Amino acid sequence: MTVSHYVVLRAGARPRSQIEIKKSRFLGYAARTASEDEARDFLALVRREHREARHVCHAFVLGPDRSIQRSSDDAEPSGTAGVPILKAIAARQTSPGLTELSDTTVAVVRYFGGIKLGAGGLVQAYSEAAAAVLDAAPLVDRRRMRLIELDLPIGEAARIETRMRAQGTRIESVDYQADRVRLRIAVPDEPAELDAMLTALAAITAGEASPVLGAAVWHDLEAASRR
Repeated sequence: MTVSHYVVLRAGARPRSQIEIKKSRFLGYAARTASEDEARDFLALVRREHREARHVCHAFVLGPDRSIQRSSDDAEPSGTAGVPILKAIAARQTSPGLTELSDTTVAVVRYFGGIKLGAGGLVQAYSEAAAAVLDAAPLVDRRRMRLIELDLPIGEAARIETRMRAQGTRIESVDYQADRVRLRIAVPDEPAELDAMLTALAAITAGEASPVLGAAVWHDLEAASRR
C-alpha cells in the first residue's frame, strides 16, 4: 500500500532531554533526518559534543513507509540500548492507535555513574531516555501532494489566485508570461481530494482552463502541528 502521509519532527527542531538513574546520566537527542547520511551526520555531531562519554547509542527510522530501521548499542550489552531506542521511535503513538513517526534519529549519550544497572536496568534506562526526548519533540504531519498546473489568461489570473488562496489552496508558484500566467497548486494526493479540486477549478474558471496533473511532492502541514 502506498503511504500518503506520516509524521516527522518539525524542521529544524533539536529536542534534548536528561534523566539520571543510579548516578548514570542519560542525555537524549533527536533530529529529523531524511536519509541515512543525514542520520549519521547528526550522530557525528552528538559524538563530537560528547567525546568523553562512554556510550552514544542510537536508532533511526526513515522513509514514508518506515522501511529503513537501524540501531546501535555502541558497546553496551547486546540488545540493551539500540533496540529499546528503536522501539521508542517505532512504537511512538502520534495519534490514538497510530504509530507514524519516521525520518527520525534518536541518540542517547550515557555518562557512567559507577553503578552497574544490569541488562534490565539498561533497557529501561535507554527506553526512558528515548521517550523523554521524543516527549520534547514538536511533530508535524507530512503529506504527499500532487501538483496541478493551470495556464490562465493574464486578466483572470489575479482573481482566480485570490479566490483559491481564500479557500485555503496551497499555491506553489505563479509564473508570469507575456499574456498568460502559469499557476501551480498542490493538492493532497488522494483521488477524492483531486476530484474535488478539479471540480472546483472548473467552476472557478468557468471551464476555460485545462488543469494538468504534475509530479508528486511531500509537504509539511504546519497547521497540523502535534505540539
